[in-house]
Amino acid sequence: MAHNGILEALLRPPVELYSAVTAGLAAAVLFTAPWVFMMTPELGIVAGSGLLAFALWRVREAWQVLRYQLGLTRYRITRVAPHRLPRLRDRIYLGQGFAWTQQHTQRRIDATRPAAQPYIRPSLFVQCLRALLQGLRPTPLAPLTSWLLSSRFWWNPLGDQPDLGGTPALHGVEPTEIPVGLSQRHRNGHLLVLGTTRVGKTRLLELLVTQDIRDGKVVIVIDPKGDADLMLRVYAEAARAGRLDQLYLFHLGYPDVSARYNGIGNFGRITEVANRATNALPSTGNSAAFKEFAWRFTNIVAQAQVALGDVPTYESLLRDITDIEPLFLRYAEHALERHGPDDWSAKVDAIVARIEERKYPVPRALQDRQARMVAIVDFLKQHPLTDAVLMGLSTAVRYERSFFEKIVASLGPFLEKLTTGEAGKLISPDYADTNEERPIFDWQQVIRQGGIVYVGLDALTDAVVASAVGNSMLADLVSVGGKLYKRGTDPHHPEGAIVLPEVACHFDEVNEIVGPEFVPMVNKLGGAGFMIHAYTQTIPDIEARVGDAARAQQILGNFNHVVMLRVKNDTTARFFTEQLPEVDVSLLTTISGATDTDGSTGTDFISRNEDRASTQRVPMISAADVMALPQGQAFALLEGNRLYKLRMPLPDARGDAHVPPSLREVGSRMRAKYRTSERWAAETDWLVDHPFGLTGVST
Repeated sequence: MAHNGILEALLRPPVELYSAVTAGLAAAVLFTAPWVFMMTPELGIVAGSGLLAFALWRVREAWQVLRYQLGLTRYRITRVAPHRLPRLRDRIYLGQGFAWTQQHTQRRIDATRPAAQPYIRPSLFVQCLRALLQGLRPTPLAPLTSWLLSSRFWWNPLGDQPDLGGTPALHGVEPTEIPVGLSQRHRNGHLLVLGTTRVGKTRLLELLVTQDIRDGKVVIVIDPKGDADLMLRVYAEAARAGRLDQLYLFHLGYPDVSARYNGIGNFGRITEVANRATNALPSTGNSAAFKEFAWRFTNIVAQAQVALGDVPTYESLLRDITDIEPLFLRYAEHALERHGPDDWSAKVDAIVARIEERKYPVPRALQDRQARMVAIVDFLKQHPLTDAVLMGLSTAVRYERSFFEKIVASLGPFLEKLTTGEAGKLISPDYADTNEERPIFDWQQVIRQGGIVYVGLDALTDAVVASAVGNSMLADLVSVGGKLYKRGTDPHHPEGAIVLPEVACHFDEVNEIVGPEFVPMVNKLGGAGFMIHAYTQTIPDIEARVGDAARAQQILGNFNHVVMLRVKNDTTARFFTEQLPEVDVSLLTTISGATDTDGSTGTDFISRNEDRASTQRVPMISAADVMALPQGQAFALLEGNRLYKLRMPLPDARGDAHVPPSLREVGSRMRAKYRTSERWAAETDWLVDHPFGLTGVST
């Protein structure tokens, strides 16, 4: 089979078999009866060997044609045990696939032509035979018919094939696959994974997380919906790698198995507390002024708490914003002890006594306040201190209580949502409770000890709380990343070197948690050793979340690598395809014609039949190709617009001994509650036994 011409002929009958059979029969005759060809036995052996070699060569060429045609009609599925995933040198394994070139675009277009359909679709004979076997199921021939219909051997055209949707021809245009990976040194350019629901995003996340845990990286997984298989995979891989002592599981829906986390307790600047606490409040229209007011008082309260030696939590913010008097009294007495006159306490007590005797004028706004608080406010008017926090608290308490409650009306209910129930104890931990055994983690601690964190936000139950906690976690990570960028993980390195960690962050359904803090995260944290992997369904999801198409494009522009699974949104598909060049494909045009003559020259007519080859400029892949991807398959733009076609193997972890029964029970409850696992390849692995398949390991 020659491939030197302009057109590649693969969608045709395997005519090489004709010459192969002829040469094989002739070789058999030469070996057994050379006298038929009037040869001596010795010469017959030589000639027969030559013909046999020719027959095998032609069989090989015929098999290449048949193998290609089989690949266009059958889905390839491989199950691989997590501990047997391929190890690529300095690369992270993404799946089996190939580099997509102009040749594959040509093959894809050829496969859509009407003349190619007999080699793409089952013939009428095969369809009728399948229907006949289906009708024979109730008969005594049922065992045979069931075996024929269920077996998926390459030579059996009657076997039912797994239906993964889309078209298998997109991956079948290249029979030979190789392990495809992303260079580790390019991963801090960040990876974006796009795909509609139930096409394999979370399974790809599992694949990458498994390798990151195995390689000893710091791994942070934030899963808004709470996928049971993903949580169990993180736990099992941590156990398999001997890193259970570094693992933290945080799940808002299952506080009994969860660690605790304070999203506002760690900060580089005190203003970060107010930023994270009020970030989820509405900021459009008239709400903007209320948000700014809430931010101001949250900032004052946070500064006062920190100055008094307290760790800010959502619960303490709610308590002090709802009733600011106790905090004001504590902080005012603290400030007066340090900077006030020596006799301040006696003077305040004197004012209190006069107020209680109704001999001291009290402003109307303070008439429902405690006498001691009124006395301190009045004393500070007469003896002001240069303390911005104290001045802010004084301003707050001088408001009428009803007016103040109206101003912070949007903040109070929001904080109550965060602190109500068992989930509130997770995100507002009590540091003084010595009976609490659940650990408290923070990002600085996790990164320094090389930890692993799984975060389930239970967004299907309460999207507001999930979004707020997710936003605070991202903002906290950005703050920690800024510190690492300046000082590294070891600020006291003997040589003064900045040692950066390797932090692999995986954010599933990132549109649920993306916010203003995500822009600096993807824009700058790559320099601090962070590798961001974001998974979402469509580009408009991100635009709707950030409220601005320009800001969404700003976020998307920071992802150097894109993996595109099947999507149903044309804008999202074109986001990928418009980054690719156009290529020339060859077209074959058949022209037939006849011309009559007057017959005076002895020629009655002239006929003409010709095949004319031409080229046409087409996109390397189209948006329709992206929308026709089967489940578990993807296109990938890696390392500077290098285009690959991927097929992801399924992690086969049935009965994993590294998952304890208690956690397995939680996983079962999560599956029943959320029903989010993609069951796109529950079928057995037919590819393992095929000579044209890839190396896959079934366990």
